[in-house]
Amino acid sequence: MTANDGVRTSAGGLKPAQVAEFLRTHRDFFNEHVELLRTLEIPHDRGNAVSLWERQISALREENERLKIKFNEFIGSARENEALIGRIHRLILALMEAAGPRAILDLLTQRLADDFKATRVTALIFAEPSSADAALLSEFIGRGAARRSPFTDMLSAREPRCGRLTPVQTRALFDGADFKGSHVVLPLTGLDWDGLVAVSSDDTGRFDANLGTEFLTFLRDVVVLVVAPWIAKQKPA
Repeated sequence: MTANDGVRTSAGGLKPAQVAEFLRTHRDFFNEHVELLRTLEIPHDRGNAVSLWERQISALREENERLKIKFNEFIGSARENEALIGRIHRLILALMEAAGPRAILDLLTQRLADDFKATRVTALIFAEPSSADAALLSEFIGRGAARRSPFTDMLSAREPRCGRLTPVQTRALFDGADFKGSHVVLPLTGLDWDGLVAVSSDDTGRFDANLGTEFLTFLRDVVVLVVAPWIAKQKPA
């Protein structure tokens, strides 16, 4: 039957909202009337009618499958991060033994490329080197370098960043070249200098927010520590 206000009601005069409210407040109703689960039918998306019991079991199976997939993704990510932590630990020990800025930067870029399975690794130091071999240190591009500007906010935040970069940032990172992949960016902040190390992959999904950043923060701090002695002191204005 139909109520005067146009809202469909049950044969007993109850509105659907009242039935729904009754079931919400009497959660054990179907436990006490199990036979209804097998007799009540719910239209299926494909047109077939299924019992409430079957629908509930199907929903539980779908939810179980979804949780299983998420759990496997979590385990895979945890194992990958654990292995990466070990590689970074070995890299840090090697960096602390490297002699001179050229050796430090070469070791850093090569090992990060290998450990992260990266397409390329780029280091930009926005300062001048104190080393006499400054001509061999192309990573030092000066405190006033225009390529620093697109990374101002990232450098101020100081936190490692995983994911995509803007086209402007990409061109600044690669000195004008475009790159459509993903990146791990470590902002470097010293006493009177800053810079960054970017690990880049052609795969746009290779580096995302699921990549743990705690050990990346530790790596960033170690890189700052080993690079700082080779930064030329800023001349007083």
